[in-house]
Amino acid sequence: MYIKTVIMTLLLSSTLLFGKTLVTVNGHAISDSIIPPGYEKLDDTQRSNLMEQLIKEELLHAKLLKSSLVNDAKFKKVFNEQKRVITEQYQKKLGKSLDKNQIRAIKGSIAVALYQEKMFKKAKVSDKEVKRFYDEHPESFQYPDSIEIADIIVPTQSEANKLHKKLKKSKDLDKDFIEEAHAHKQNGYMGWFGKGSAPENLFNKAFKYKPKTLLNSPVQTKHGYNVVYLLNKKHAGTISFSQAKKRIRQMLKQKKVIEDLRNEVDELYGSAEIIY
Repeated sequence: MYIKTVIMTLLLSSTLLFGKTLVTVNGHAISDSIIPPGYEKLDDTQRSNLMEQLIKEELLHAKLLKSSLVNDAKFKKVFNEQKRVITEQYQKKLGKSLDKNQIRAIKGSIAVALYQEKMFKKAKVSDKEVKRFYDEHPESFQYPDSIEIADIIVPTQSEANKLHKKLKKSKDLDKDFIEEAHAHKQNGYMGWFGKGSAPENLFNKAFKYKPKTLLNSPVQTKHGYNVVYLLNKKHAGTISFSQAKKRIRQMLKQKKVIEDLRNEVDELYGSAEIIY
């Protein structure tokens, strides 16, 4: 996530503000070369929020770039690859090289991402915490009637009927359906849809069929004529604790990482020397 954010920031910076210093944090000057253009158009609240974000990012970057983490082989590998990709995109878009602040921002963002990975591995969540979350959030583990489908969309009914007739004769529908989808430059497999998340007429029709069945006729939606293969379906119900506990543990661990990271940054912020 952090690496993608850096890439987007750099690519969006199609016009730089001449490396103007926005704020100095513990002696390090943060310039506008690491943010997209338009900063000067933000209102006071937006500008204040952005500045606080930049300051807190810098505090964490500064700490991590002085740590042993940057000597890890994984850090060096990821940094070299990301620097190469971003440099190529930046030069292609602007015909310029990255400045030292941009390169540092890449390093800092990678360091944060890898630091979070390490924190996540160390984070502990007890079985009691997992069960308590499950018991206290029953609505989070309810699911509606759902279908799993493969789908090919064509623009006309005649084309859809022709394709449907061909697939109806298939001896290996799983294989032939995907091949036809690819021939139409589509993925074919669409995944699971809960009631309300797919076109109503398509969902209602598909849900009446048995799994592993080609619907008996194309279904017209706003996207075109859909040739639909029902792969699976399930009636509304509740995800059991045994099914949910792994996902809950992952979520709670991530929540702890975010809270610990926020507390760490707040502590750094409280003792920082900040000059505007």
